[in-house]
Amino acid sequence: MRWQRIEKSDFGYAVQVPEGWQERPPNLKNSPWETARFVDPADRRHSVIVFRGLPHPGLQALEVAERVQFSLESVGFGDFHISETQVAGRPGARLECAKHDVGRTWAVREYFVINGEVRFALGCGTSVPDEDDPLFAAMSQRMEILESEE
Repeated sequence: MRWQRIEKSDFGYAVQVPEGWQERPPNLKNSPWETARFVDPADRRHSVIVFRGLPHPGLQALEVAERVQFSLESVGFGDFHISETQVAGRPGARLECAKHDVGRTWAVREYFVINGEVRFALGCGTSVPDEDDPLFAAMSQRMEILESEE
């Protein structure tokens, strides 16, 4: 697979998405923490959103994932599983869940990593989770946290 790197220095990260994916403006109605969206124009079955926000002081990535679970439950997601994983080369967490509607499934994989006082989440959504899980895992590993030059 060929990758394209998108750097968001204002937000302190870079992501790599498959070549050909396009960036869309953030949807702040979805979340005020949303910084970027990426879609595959040839296949609407999957997309990626990058969130950046401030965690509660002292929370680890697993605890952030647990709190996000409550938000996702409130909008109809279920089938939750949270686990430790590496994100951007650092200790992080992965939250898996799905929403089922009239024979369709929308699966979410969110990858969380903390950098100092900043929380990053790579939110991956798909209607074909078995097919997209390796892609999303690779994207979480290829994500970069940019260190400030202050």
